[in-house]
Amino acid sequence: MKYNILLATMATAMMLPAVGQAQEHKTKTLPDAVTEVRLEDYATLRVVQGDEDKFAFSGQLNEKSAQSGKGTRVVLNSPESDVTLYLKPGRSMVFNTQDFSNLTLIGDFAPMDSLVLHTEDYSHIEYKGDVTDTLRARHMRLESEDYSRISSTNPVQYGVGRYNAHDYSRIDLAAYDLCSRLAPDGVTNELYTNSDFGRINSGRFTKDGVLQHERQEGGYDEALEVTDKITSGIADMARKAVRKMNRHPWETELDFAWGWHNWGDQLGAGFSGVEGASAVSTNFHNIQLAINIPVINVRGFAFKAGLGLDWDRYNFQTPEVFFDASASPMTFAAGTTGSAVATSRLKTRCIVVPLKFEFGNPKKWHISVTAMPGLNWSGNNTGLRRRYNMVDPAGSGTTRKEKDYAINQYMNPYHLDVRLAVQYKGMGLYVQAATLPLLKDGCQELYPVKFGIIL
Repeated sequence: MKYNILLATMATAMMLPAVGQAQEHKTKTLPDAVTEVRLEDYATLRVVQGDEDKFAFSGQLNEKSAQSGKGTRVVLNSPESDVTLYLKPGRSMVFNTQDFSNLTLIGDFAPMDSLVLHTEDYSHIEYKGDVTDTLRARHMRLESEDYSRISSTNPVQYGVGRYNAHDYSRIDLAAYDLCSRLAPDGVTNELYTNSDFGRINSGRFTKDGVLQHERQEGGYDEALEVTDKITSGIADMARKAVRKMNRHPWETELDFAWGWHNWGDQLGAGFSGVEGASAVSTNFHNIQLAINIPVINVRGFAFKAGLGLDWDRYNFQTPEVFFDASASPMTFAAGTTGSAVATSRLKTRCIVVPLKFEFGNPKKWHISVTAMPGLNWSGNNTGLRRRYNMVDPAGSGTTRKEKDYAINQYMNPYHLDVRLAVQYKGMGLYVQAATLPLLKDGCQELYPVKFGIIL
């Protein structure tokens, strides 16, 4: 009795990890209308035969559906998820891999009516299994381009076959069988085409089980052997390196920041403001727009360089403000207009070259630190602006606007801000501080600070 209890306890303990693992996986049905599965953005997928058409996955299944010319397409872009697709025997399908993605077909497959495997952009489709496993289809089409690969370590069997390899891509079959039982009306047919250094390697070839060739190379010029080895090596190294390093691909982005600003008389003290005629209100008048392109793009980190513009409009607390070039240091001074009500503001423009360091997952939480060197831009849209609300003797009101460009010559031509941003997906918050004063030497030192929303 004790021995039986011990065995039962051990069996239960051995089953617990498997049960826990099963609980971690989720499933989603593959609709009957789907005729194509496309992999993008470094996604990985396993395909096996099963009792029902479904995805089994851990983590998150990033997928979307779209209508295509051939019916309904499902697009997967889940580089981190462990995803397996189960297909019922006989289901026809198109598999399309792109962008360094990887698809693996595993095990024995009952004959499909149609199977299309298409690879491009350094992606890879591989078929493998036990020694008795075979991939079967009445109509089979293999197409590769742009340094991509289709390979098999197990036999494939079909009635009608088409192979196309282009642009330094390669199709490698360990063995294949041209089977009249799978061919329409028993008539078998196959066709090889390649171009631009594409290569098709066929292994052991049988026809209805009768050996025809041990090995052949379809549509390939032997004079290209050296070129093929070089380009194949480049493609394989690029695929392995990028797949290893770029599980969170960072993309070219358009940054739009919109927020509040103020300035202080010391570095990093912008929130405290200043006193006197130079004091401005904390207003929502900072706008920034920049395009950033990844220069270094690896898992969890990216360095981007870009080009952008920075618009600011500082509203003075003093109604009427001039720039006093005779003061020491030169600074803003209050004016006198009698009974007129005035508002004053300073408009600045800057061309910046953002140098951005990003950390995290671009599809989830990530932070960035950006150095923003640039040049202040002076012109008709910069300088001091004053608006006067006048009242004439008859009691009617008029508005008079003044554009004062005199301050432009005292603006610091150089700009260097540092920005910290925290984002979830495409939205977040930023805070930005100037490391150089807004005005030239000999003027009051004013260091702007900005904070707000970044998209």
